[in-house]
Amino acid sequence: MSRPTESDSDPTPGDYEDQPAEPRVAAATQAWLEKPGGEWVPVTGNMSLGRAGTNQIVVTDERVSRRHATIHSRGAGDFWLVDLGSRNGTYLNERRVQQPVRLRDDDRVRLGGSVFIFRQPEAAASGETFAGHSQQTMAEVRFDECWLMVGDIIGSTQLARQMPPDELAKAMGQWFLECRQLIEAAGGTMNKYLGDGFLAFWHKDPATNEPIVKLTAALRSMQQTAKPPFRFTLHRGRVFLGGAASLGEESLSGPEVNFVFRMEKLTSKLGVTCLFSEAAAARLGDGAPLTALGQHSLDGFEGAFPFYTA
Repeated sequence: MSRPTESDSDPTPGDYEDQPAEPRVAAATQAWLEKPGGEWVPVTGNMSLGRAGTNQIVVTDERVSRRHATIHSRGAGDFWLVDLGSRNGTYLNERRVQQPVRLRDDDRVRLGGSVFIFRQPEAAASGETFAGHSQQTMAEVRFDECWLMVGDIIGSTQLARQMPPDELAKAMGQWFLECRQLIEAAGGTMNKYLGDGFLAFWHKDPATNEPIVKLTAALRSMQQTAKPPFRFTLHRGRVFLGGAASLGEESLSGPEVNFVFRMEKLTSKLGVTCLFSEAAAARLGDGAPLTALGQHSLDGFEGAFPFYTA
């Protein structure tokens, strides 16, 4: 069938590399990490932790991986801890992190022998997320054409029963890291972590389709050997960006965002590991050889839509 075309000896516990002293921040700061030595580091966006000097938080402990973990901002004071497939694990309140998990005030994050305390007192006191006035900005609402991708691990609940927790945490963290590196290399952004999956988007359109074509080929190659197994969906459409306090993170909304998530459910139903919408297939043209799967309906959308796989 045809498809459309378009023209990453042990030091003493708590040992970490000295960084320039940070001033203690005011109580109005939305969130911060308290280092083992008592210094406070504001968390205003994505923050990486690990042994490499390129991380925002550097921990000089051989038990800590070069790229160990990240604190991922989902905007408006919503922060998630993600282990990046570290060898010895990331621990939240002495439980190993197996999937991305939301951080709350007074949570204790441990990497090797170093413990960092996550502080977000205003959110705890008010029962809702708080953002300091000096950091809060109302993002301009824009309606733009974007590539959208959803990736998720297949059978994560069953995997949790089959694999030892340490092995599962390492496998999932490594998967998140590899996917993020591929997406960022293609000019995209990992916008949200979703427990056993992610949402990525491309706001600035690549000059050519080549980065997206290479990305889909790299993900397909990963699928041949990946543990855990995963699937992904790719769509293109106009979405609303911004419209809320974002602290540098984009807030995506609109029917097309719902559409790509409904595609993920259809991917499972059809038993395929990748799914492309008609809009994505048309834009990719002949750069990515796809096979038509016919027309299918999606919950919440009227009519049937053509879909493709690779």
